[in-house]
Amino acid sequence: MAGEEAAETRNVPSRADAWKWTARAAVSAILLGWIATRVDWRQIGKLAAAVRPFWLGMSILFAGLSTPITSVRWRILLQVLDLPLSYSQALALGFIGKFFNAILPGSTSGDLVRIYYATRMFPGKGAMAGFSVLYDRFLEGVVLLVLGSLLAAAFYPQLMAHAVLRNAAVALFLLTLATLAAIPMLLHGFERGHLRLPGHWKMAARARKALEEILTAARLYRMASRANWIAVGLSVLSHGSSAALLWALMQALRLELPFWLLVTTMVVVNVAVALPVSISGLGIREGALLYLFGSFGVSREEAVAFSLLLFAVGLVWSLVGGIVYLYYRAGPVGAECRRLHNR
Repeated sequence: MAGEEAAETRNVPSRADAWKWTARAAVSAILLGWIATRVDWRQIGKLAAAVRPFWLGMSILFAGLSTPITSVRWRILLQVLDLPLSYSQALALGFIGKFFNAILPGSTSGDLVRIYYATRMFPGKGAMAGFSVLYDRFLEGVVLLVLGSLLAAAFYPQLMAHAVLRNAAVALFLLTLATLAAIPMLLHGFERGHLRLPGHWKMAARARKALEEILTAARLYRMASRANWIAVGLSVLSHGSSAALLWALMQALRLELPFWLLVTTMVVVNVAVALPVSISGLGIREGALLYLFGSFGVSREEAVAFSLLLFAVGLVWSLVGGIVYLYYRAGPVGAECRRLHNR
């Protein structure tokens, strides 16, 4: 009887996850269905047939550059915590993350997969390793918001002429200011953090150890100014490759858009796509681009073609990640990696 109850308990999370996945798939399907009734697919087909092969190839190249850059960044952040990881392992997990971003809700689901592998590779410091993934993503997001806000501020007079873009830029400014204001409060909270968990709780000791690891990691990152600035620089490089990807796609489709408009719009779209309400941002991305680009005179067909091509280019590297996932075997970091780290 107890075994049956345990089995039933284990099945509850999987059923809940299945319902969440189904709900988010439904959101993507509804949004894509709504968009499909409002565009001329023959025109989109013509745009796709007229794509410039050279620029399409360049967009695929730029799309793949971000993963090697962010893998270096994560490896540096792990070293701050004295958690050595080879570059090949970091790169493999980066591509695996891309694969799961393509098939799971939102655009950050791959980070959960990286956290899972990180905790397995560093069994004695699993919580610390998992926190490094969150900190890595947090730094990248902050840099993206700041860069987008600076660009929007530089071209705000042009944005003023379009109410939709102006409102999007204001929302971006407010989100950036709120994020920057929250950072010192978070740091203060980690610095003054006290762990008080009920002692009668069965898992209290394990949870307390995990929280202690997270607080320790946060304090180490706070003192690692050099590593933080290197990580910020690598984040700028990564976003630069994403901007180059957008430029190449614009050239591939022969769209005539100001580059500042393209990048500022995509910052807003990326924030929306990160929300776990659809599968890989499908539907959210297309609707946002249709709305924002449309305010600048871009046709619905051009906006949807750009969005779908952007998704397809990313899918190329997600499939590479799927192949890596099939052959990847995770385990505790070996002595050889530690020996190389200590040289």
